[in-house]
Amino acid sequence: MVNLLPVASGKGGVGKSSFAVNLAVALAQKGKSVVLADFDFGGANLHTLLGLKNNHSGLGNFIYRQTPDFSSLLQDTGIENLSFIAGDCLYPGTANMDSPSKKRIIKALNSLEADYAILDLGAGTTYNTLDFFLLTKNSIIVTTPELTSVLNAYSFLKAAAFRFVMRQFKAKSEERLFINDYLKNSVSGTEAGFLDLLNQLETKFESAKPVKDELLKFRPQIVMNQAQTSDDIQMANRLRSLISGKLGISVDFVGLLQKDEQVSFSIALRKPLALANPGCKFVQGINMSAGRIINHTYYYNNLNSFEDEQEIVSENTDLEELKQEFSSLSSENLSKTMIEY
Repeated sequence: MVNLLPVASGKGGVGKSSFAVNLAVALAQKGKSVVLADFDFGGANLHTLLGLKNNHSGLGNFIYRQTPDFSSLLQDTGIENLSFIAGDCLYPGTANMDSPSKKRIIKALNSLEADYAILDLGAGTTYNTLDFFLLTKNSIIVTTPELTSVLNAYSFLKAAAFRFVMRQFKAKSEERLFINDYLKNSVSGTEAGFLDLLNQLETKFESAKPVKDELLKFRPQIVMNQAQTSDDIQMANRLRSLISGKLGISVDFVGLLQKDEQVSFSIALRKPLALANPGCKFVQGINMSAGRIINHTYYYNNLNSFEDEQEIVSENTDLEELKQEFSSLSSENLSKTMIEY
């Protein structure tokens, strides 16, 4: 069964797409069969990071039934074990696809013959982005140590959590109406309390009792990108505390990646940095993240029928490990060669 890896971010400019592309290359180089898909509907440009031309059928063609065979969307990238599915920005309605289209895509994704399907989602909190992020209980969110980026990551996960709870109930059900009324009646200028909503739902509706238990199985993974010192791990600690305290959700950190100007150069070259300069510290960090990701499973989440729980990492053990790795990379004399235009 294919492992689905949705990759999201609370805001643009945090390096989400660069992470997704280089992670795909790293997993492929480790012998895994990988499909990288551009799920930034309405703003797809991931092909440029791979040096591919935008002349192949993409998800838009599948959504509008111009290409009924999902497997025909797969493009050869020239990288062993790595295929690519283009997005689409030619059709203005693609970003607002209906539920049947989403279900067709999800069914097609689960039928892929690959070890991993990495979905590079658009930044922000549109319903489509949130729904695809919620395909697994261990989806990945990319952020940076910058305060605004950390807060946006929290806001994204809060929106995902609300969307998760909302989708447990049928449209126009009493539970959904209660949730909508709760949000509308929140005091202006204050944050709607997610945990308070859960408690009120559980008290009022028998059907809401299992929701909190299901939510506890939601354990996103976070990559802290563009770090400059090992002290940036403190922002990861703050983010973890914020998510736990406000949402009651646990998270795992799978990467602390060093800020590297060569990432921008590689984008200009239209070549993943994992190929342009595999010895640089950013790519070394990507490889370490790939090693952690291989130890997880990311199967399709049916919302009310989750896979069995995996072994849980002790709180902050992951951050200590990332800090040690970051410090080790900073002290090592890795490849100093800059990529050339």
